[in-house]
Amino acid sequence: MPKQNVLNFFQACADDESVLQRFNRKSLPELMLHARSMGFDFTQDDLTSVIGAMEVYVITERMGEEINASSSLWAKMWGKPHMQYVIDELYRSFSEDERARFAQ
Repeated sequence: MPKQNVLNFFQACADDESVLQRFNRKSLPELMLHARSMGFDFTQDDLTSVIGAMEVYVITERMGEEINASSSLWAKMWGKPHMQYVIDELYRSFSEDERARFAQ
């Protein structure tokens, strides 16, 4: 269930730009604290596991690349806060059915 909470948190950020903007300015410890205060119960490991799985899928399956320092996905981070990257380049790129696999 914690990984589903991560996805629910991402959905809240995707649904409300003001929520996303508020989290864009937070460090990881602050993000964890404030997400929990909003009712999203997950650990840092849950968060990084979901993000990592999304990145692996995008790089290997969609882009057909190896995961290394020159993977095309990394260039999409430039100039964006990390949460903006996660929501725009990862979370929003998956359908609801595809997202379900990351809750496993």
